[in-house]
Amino acid sequence: MDTTGLDLGQAIRRFVHQAVDHHRVDPRLLRMMVEEAPLSEELLTKISRYDRKRATELRTLLAAHPEVRVDDPDTAVRIIVTTVELVTHTLMAAPEPVDPQRLEDQLVTMVTRYLQ
Repeated sequence: MDTTGLDLGQAIRRFVHQAVDHHRVDPRLLRMMVEEAPLSEELLTKISRYDRKRATELRTLLAAHPEVRVDDPDTAVRIIVTTVELVTHTLMAAPEPVDPQRLEDQLVTMVTRYLQ
């Protein structure tokens, strides 16, 4: 994920957009696969790899923005990755899903304010 030249809000939007976009295809099928079907070791490994990749991307993003003002960047990264992924999954796979653009806008606002 390249965020070179983007301000913090734009960079966070790109990060959040990836999560929201990932859930657009068939959120109900994704919910069934993750919440109702047994998870294989292979799937758990892929999920773990994806989470580590997202954390690395976010760490790089935060390091590039001196306006980030969190006391504990490593914990902040874990909180943000988990929050963005869980909120996106929960609200897009709900019986009455939130509009993806509204969800993205609100998550960007929440994360950006937390970081400043």
